[in-house]
Amino acid sequence: MDEKLRTDATSILTDAIAAVDPSACVHRAIKKKGTCIFINDRRYDLSLYRNVYAIAFGKAAISMSNAIEDILGDSLKDGIAITKHGFAGSLKKMKVYEAGHPMPDDYSVDAGKMVREFLEDTGEDDLIFFLISGGGSALVTLPRKGISIIDIVKMTDGLMRTGATIDELNTVRKHLCSIKGGGLAKMTYPSESVSLILSDVVGDPLDVIASGPTVPDRSTFAEFSDILKRYDIKVSPAVAGLLEDGLEGVIEETPKHGEPVFERTSHYLIGNNALALQEAEKKASELGYNTMVLSSSIVGEAKEVAKVFAAIAREERSRETPMPLPACILAGGETTVTMKGKGIGGRCQEMALSFGIEVSGLEGVLLLAAGTDGNDGTTDSAGAFADGDTLQNGKDLQMDARNDLYNNNSNAYFRETGGLIFTGPTGTNVMDIYMILVDRF
Repeated sequence: MDEKLRTDATSILTDAIAAVDPSACVHRAIKKKGTCIFINDRRYDLSLYRNVYAIAFGKAAISMSNAIEDILGDSLKDGIAITKHGFAGSLKKMKVYEAGHPMPDDYSVDAGKMVREFLEDTGEDDLIFFLISGGGSALVTLPRKGISIIDIVKMTDGLMRTGATIDELNTVRKHLCSIKGGGLAKMTYPSESVSLILSDVVGDPLDVIASGPTVPDRSTFAEFSDILKRYDIKVSPAVAGLLEDGLEGVIEETPKHGEPVFERTSHYLIGNNALALQEAEKKASELGYNTMVLSSSIVGEAKEVAKVFAAIAREERSRETPMPLPACILAGGETTVTMKGKGIGGRCQEMALSFGIEVSGLEGVLLLAAGTDGNDGTTDSAGAFADGDTLQNGKDLQMDARNDLYNNNSNAYFRETGGLIFTGPTGTNVMDIYMILVDRF
């Protein structure tokens, strides 16, 4: 593997992740003067509220909470921060809890109950800051009456294995959980709330990020039913009963636009994948690359998207298009993996392995595919590098790259061949970053 390209790619990724550091994003979003804070064009006088609270949930909860504690100071009375197992840190005023991700667990349900009980003691004279980041949907769960955490886990796992999109997954989650899909806003009313949101979803739709707990929900029970049919998902009697009651109007839909529970809610997007790519492009230019950002909205099957990236790399190598060499072509988004085998991996590692197969023998080309949160799939790596030597490196060790790709076993392949990327938990989460570097000979 070309060490210069690998070093440059690592440097570019580091700067991109730093740009979406959750604490920095919160500090950029909020300005304080005396007892007043300003967010965009909105002014909040903290002295007018009886109490000011904060509730954070997601992979970036600790970093965002540190920032809000710093900004609000003595004005903050209390709060809760809920993050993924292993992502916890110390806070001054807010209590810290850990829960399951990507699958919710009993701790996720406990976290949901804590949030509900916390909000039961708030009123119309209180101001609540919600600090929301990716992963929040799994971390805070409060199953609807009759639904168990096992039902939710089985549904989540089944949909993820089929390659369902995050929008589809969250449509189902919203209708199984009383916090998601505007449910948290319903619990909060009549208190005033401010949601600061770090996006981990393509296109930044606020009703999809962490399953949209504080915003009006557009999804319906009918869409829930269509998703189950589309992927032929079998459900428990409890879920089937809930869905039937929802379709027949026996139980109410998730809160929609125009309902009173949203009258005192405000929402601010403070960081996303586009911001990370902007910083990545800046760093790549400083390193001497001709740069281009393709898109921050890449979706699709990881191994198929990799083939497109490989075609771009080959075109750069042979024709120097779409730009002169050395070139850095950047993209971001969140692909999916349809599980066929029983291997270990993640969407970024799977993309890298597919890319390596496609560009076998091509010199001076490198792909970096990495999750900005530091975890790809259920592994401890952020993603992987791949280049023209990736296929041969495996052959030298009597490994079969195509077989491992078919069996979704990309982590084992790169663990042996040395292509894994390790960042550790970054404290942020704005989807994935993809980087194609093509050097001069």
